[in-house]
Amino acid sequence: MIKVLQVVGSLDYAGIEAVIMNYYRNIDRDKVQFDFIATSRGGRFEDEIHELGGNIFYLPSKSKHPFKYMRQLKKIVLENNYDIVHSNTNSASAYLDLKPAKKAGCKIRIAHSHNSSCLVKWQHRLFKPLLPSVVTHRFACSEAAAKWLFGKNKDYKLINNGIDFDKFAFNEETRNKVRNEQKWDDSYVIGNVASFQERKNQRFLVELMPKLLKGIPNARLVFVGEGETRGGVLELCDKLDIKDKVEFLGLRKDVDKLLQGFDAFCFPSLFEGLAVAYIEAVASGLPVIISDGVPFVEIGENITRISLDNELWLKEITLFLQVFWLWGLKVLKMPFLVLF
Repeated sequence: MIKVLQVVGSLDYAGIEAVIMNYYRNIDRDKVQFDFIATSRGGRFEDEIHELGGNIFYLPSKSKHPFKYMRQLKKIVLENNYDIVHSNTNSASAYLDLKPAKKAGCKIRIAHSHNSSCLVKWQHRLFKPLLPSVVTHRFACSEAAAKWLFGKNKDYKLINNGIDFDKFAFNEETRNKVRNEQKWDDSYVIGNVASFQERKNQRFLVELMPKLLKGIPNARLVFVGEGETRGGVLELCDKLDIKDKVEFLGLRKDVDKLLQGFDAFCFPSLFEGLAVAYIEAVASGLPVIISDGVPFVEIGENITRISLDNELWLKEITLFLQVFWLWGLKVLKMPFLVLF
């Protein structure tokens, strides 16, 4: 059996973790088994990992206690004799994962770039020159993510972020049930599925709502996710007096069903590697508006990619909802040619 140690930040419902779990559920676990490194407890994938036969090791914060983190990681790799250490990362801090793996004698050390930028750029700049000394294989979810972590003209393997398309395929019965349960029957629902972080930029959508509501009073903004910026976004809803038009559903296991209840999906991230959430939205048959910080993937014709300009986004959302309201179409049964 091939033993792989997956290094992630947490084991909650977030983009990188969701990608790894999609692979873990579908690999032949008689031939390949995953164990996990995490720096926080209580993640919602933990029970499933144990059910699938994986172990979880908890280490101190990589940024706050780097030397302790590296010592403990080296010990884990030595004691368990891993064939592969797979660092899933947004920055060159993957060095702190792969250096101890190299010292422990692990032959295959993968740096997997999941983003096209990061928030702690000084740390990325510090470790980027050192990363090549500990990496044996380079993976990336997109060309932009590869360029960010590895630089130009570096060999890497493009690993697409896989999802189960059958799970997200449009189902009218599910849509009607979700909209009834959530009391969305008479609303135009604009959805966003993402962890609450600065780079996910949920504030941008909240700031659009007062103007949007002037033209479409029954518009509703729905957020799915949790994170450190959630409180600030809530406060902004209070300040703009739109609390009754914005819903916060928290972390959910039924995202595939909730997507069926949306009328449009908006993803205004400042930067991304390759966002699983918007791919899932496209698979659900939704029209999707993404920022120019999100790499475009040709997986459907219902994706609009525009810069983060308030008036542009307001125009795109308003025009879409008004066109389909005039036509009396509440259900999108297949990808359509973008009209705006």
